[in-house]
Amino acid sequence: MIAASLSNDPVMLEFYHNGDPYLSFAKCVGAAPPDATKKTHGSLRDRYKTGLLSIQYGIKSEALAERLDISTFAAHEMIGQHHELFSVYWRWVDDWLAQVLASGAMWTSFGWECRTGITEFNERSITNFPVQATCADILRIACIMATRRGLELLAPVHDALLIEAPIDRIEADVALLREIMRRASRIVLNPTADGPHELRTDAMIVSYPDRYCDGRGAEIWAHVLDLLAEYRRQQAHAAMRAG
Repeated sequence: MIAASLSNDPVMLEFYHNGDPYLSFAKCVGAAPPDATKKTHGSLRDRYKTGLLSIQYGIKSEALAERLDISTFAAHEMIGQHHELFSVYWRWVDDWLAQVLASGAMWTSFGWECRTGITEFNERSITNFPVQATCADILRIACIMATRRGLELLAPVHDALLIEAPIDRIEADVALLREIMRRASRIVLNPTADGPHELRTDAMIVSYPDRYCDGRGAEIWAHVLDLLAEYRRQQAHAAMRAG
């Protein structure tokens, strides 16, 4: 959504407003049936999510093929489809790159400026800057607003926020934080004739004694617990020998 808003790409905006830009892309290029959903085509959606975000950030066909475990030809075709479908976005990327190379500076709408220097930045890091930095602007404003409203903010987690609250208040605090994040995105993102752009949010509430863990972290968390259990067994065994 941030990339769509900054570039004002109508197709990218439409895909976001449709609810699932990754499946929308897959349907548009004939890789998924019109009635596909996240539930029915979850693995396909995840592959296209990885592919679309990687392409948006400038990945080359060889690296994309390796990441998605597909042929280089298929990866090249996917990149071409992305450039054709989101042509407005890619024109904006080219214009941004040319402007930064000419001026030697990058910036966000809130004045966060970064000098590119001579060797510190390549084309990919320059074209990635506006989306990443705009996300940082939104998150910073959300953190300030959340703190001022009395929410117990523990940490930012990439593009999310982690809070804690008593059980009897957690749902209300989560609802408030989601509204704060929505408002922060409206403040930062480009307004249009149809009104300001805004980001959707989702939330997960984890109550004691459960702990939060997503699919990507389940394996390493289990490994850490196994190492901890082994350490405790070794400590207990050493204590018995010492006794």
